Amino acid sequence: MSKKRELGENTLYTFANYIWWFLLGNFYFLLTNIPFIFVIFSMQLSGIYNMNLVFILSLLPIGPSLTALFSVMGKLTREGDINVTKDFFKAYRVNFLDSLFFWSIEVIILAIAFIDIIIFNNNPKLYFLKIIPVIISVLGSALALYIFPIISRFYLKRKDIFRLSLMYLLKNIHICLITFAAIFVLWIIFTKINGAIPVLFSSSIICYIVMFLEKNMFQDIERKVKNTDHSVE
Repeated sequence: MSKKRELGENTLYTFANYIWWFLLGNFYFLLTNIPFIFVIFSMQLSGIYNMNLVFILSLLPIGPSLTALFSVMGKLTREGDINVTKDFFKAYRVNFLDSLFFWSIEVIILAIAFIDIIIFNNNPKLYFLKIIPVIISVLGSALALYIFPIISRFYLKRKDIFRLSLMYLLKNIHICLITFAAIFVLWIIFTKINGAIPVLFSSSIICYIVMFLEKNMFQDIERKVKNTDHSVE
């Protein structure tokens, strides 16, 4: 009886820890994206939604924040125990430049694709061309699911980060599809939930799922860089 009780207490303790880690990780993600949150709230108050320079600039901090959250959730999948504050801000600082570099490219590509979609939607003669920016947006988003997790885990040259991301996207396309499906299901669930739960937990949960699904990829990359000069986080 005592063993069952102890097991139940340990399970409850572990569950409570995960809730706290997800909550705190998500909080730091939001905290480091205050410019974006401020711009979104301003748009909601004014009722004017447009993709201007201020909006695009407010998106840039998301890259380093996303990498930091991937790093924290990746460590959680590996070790089952983390110091969220220490791990998040260390990863944020160490990976800032690489994350900002790739995220800036991502934002530019998605912004151009979004503008093209609007143009094609407003021109019936060009409507069939809409599929091109849509495909580019999907491919860019898919590649991001590999680029930023790899940055969060390994210290590599940027060309190697891109090369590995593209290689594993093509090699493990099923992982990408499962990840997209998981994110879509979570999005459906969160849209059905009223209140603060989606805001407080969604980013952490999504990053955890991505890092969990890509564990085999990380192990494969780690074997490849083990005897090189590259470092592993």
